[in-house]
Amino acid sequence: MKKFLIFLVVILVIVGAVKGGLTLVKRKRAAEAKLPKPVVYDMRVKTIHPKISHAVLTLPYLAITKSNDDVKISSRMSGRILYIVDNGQSVKKGEVIARLDSKDLKTKLQSLNFSISSLLSQIKSKKIALKNLLKTHQRTKELLKVKGASKEQFEKEQTGIEAIKAGINTLKLKIKEVDANKEAIKNSLSYATIKAPVNGTARRLANVGDIAMPGKPLVSISAKTNGYLLVRLPANVKSSEIIYKKKKYSLEPLGTTFNGLLEYVANIDENLVSNQTVSIDVVIYDKNGYMLPHDALLDRDGKSSIVLVNNARASAKKVKVIANGEQGVVVQGVDPKENIVVAKQDILLKLLGGIKVRAIE
Repeated sequence: MKKFLIFLVVILVIVGAVKGGLTLVKRKRAAEAKLPKPVVYDMRVKTIHPKISHAVLTLPYLAITKSNDDVKISSRMSGRILYIVDNGQSVKKGEVIARLDSKDLKTKLQSLNFSISSLLSQIKSKKIALKNLLKTHQRTKELLKVKGASKEQFEKEQTGIEAIKAGINTLKLKIKEVDANKEAIKNSLSYATIKAPVNGTARRLANVGDIAMPGKPLVSISAKTNGYLLVRLPANVKSSEIIYKKKKYSLEPLGTTFNGLLEYVANIDENLVSNQTVSIDVVIYDKNGYMLPHDALLDRDGKSSIVLVNNARASAKKVKVIANGEQGVVVQGVDPKENIVVAKQDILLKLLGGIKVRAIE
């Protein structure tokens, strides 16, 4: 009997707890039913209709200024450098840019001048001797007619005359040789003073006190005339034009590479200081096409898509990128009737999650 009463009490407690819990649930549901329902707003996004227009796309690059008149000046003689132009100094055509020690050459020239003077003195002496011998020979000839002189003496004098004449001719030939050496030394002396062949900015390749050697460059001059731009581009950048200071110039391939980059030149119609780095825009697209802003393109898994709005829903559509530049992208596979969303990548991905969209053109 006692056990039965205990069991009955437990049952009644459980029933009361269950009944109380149900009452609380009903009250909570009633309270929630009285709360206002949340309003789900559409996401507003900017959209555009693609249009075909003339598009010019560029990429920023750097170019190096060069000149067809740039020169490297070498010495034609050996000698110690007494003077050489400073780095970065502006020079004019004809201005002295280097001077070499020419004392040895001047000493040789003086020696040759002395040799010529000596040879001329010998010729003068021989001419006097020849003149006297000719007079003596003339008298001998007259005496020979009257038997007053021997034939042997006459012939001996004649031989002496020819010997003197030959000696004079030999001395004259020696003078010609010495004169030739003099001219060579004079030419070398002219090489001791080196002048700028063009106007430009100098860069020295040697220092005062160094020994200049024939063929070894001493000074390079960056000219300001006949300039061009040296452009280096990756192989995947296809272009035939650049824009420099708001003007278009044609690119001409050199057929050479530098550190894996293809080299081009663009002839510029203005004076440039060589070996300067300048900013250019490389034209990668210049014709009609559908150009979109960068934010209209969604990149996923290496593929490009646009996000379209239709009936308040967003959907993705794959497109083909023709060109991608600073100004935007040119694509294929779009329709002028389509509403293309322009937004950041995270917004485009969120739209594709299924939320309602309201297009704002």
